[in-house]
Amino acid sequence: MTTRPVAWPSATADQADTEHNRRSLVAAAGHARKLLDAMVRLPEDTPVAPELARRLESVLELLAEHIQPVEAMAGDPMADRRGPRKDSYRDRSPISGVLNPIAPPVKLRVADDNTACTTTTLGLAYQGPPGRVHGGFVAALLDHIMGYAAGTIGTLIFTRSLTVDYDHAVPLFEELEISARVEHVDGRKIWVLGEIRAGGSVVARARGLWLPPRIIPETGAP
Repeated sequence: MTTRPVAWPSATADQADTEHNRRSLVAAAGHARKLLDAMVRLPEDTPVAPELARRLESVLELLAEHIQPVEAMAGDPMADRRGPRKDSYRDRSPISGVLNPIAPPVKLRVADDNTACTTTTLGLAYQGPPGRVHGGFVAALLDHIMGYAAGTIGTLIFTRSLTVDYDHAVPLFEELEISARVEHVDGRKIWVLGEIRAGGSVVARARGLWLPPRIIPETGAP
């Protein structure tokens, strides 16, 4: 059997519609997320491997002329968290970014009482020990949700320290309830507590400190 190269569509005026393109990119990220899950579930001797590699190479050829330079996408840690690019910055988060295929993603809920919460279920792409979520990703989940809780106090903050207690195995394929709350505020210091529950039991807990920068570049004010 012979195969023909994929005929990719050229850019047209209709395809230039920003909202249409964004919806399509979100959908593509969802497909890529499913692809990551499928990849880690394939046997090493799968007969589809050669065709899979060929098709993915073709997709990368499609993207080659449109990928932005790293410098353009990395952004400024100060300005891009508050300026017009803040939504784009959040959409590429490795935890909750709808445009980032490695994000589960999680949908965050932030309340007026300085709390934040979400639920998610993780598959094999996040496995550490067999059947368990990788400890590094457990910490990343807690850091992310706790950062949003701290963000109810100050919009421009960074993690200063994070201590995680792994009380039990954090399971794959089960709904995880992740929550965080501001413990107390001491001047610039924002102390936050977070936890992950599975089946109603706490499986991981954390306490962390968030701080704003001493000087805000735009204003120069302390």
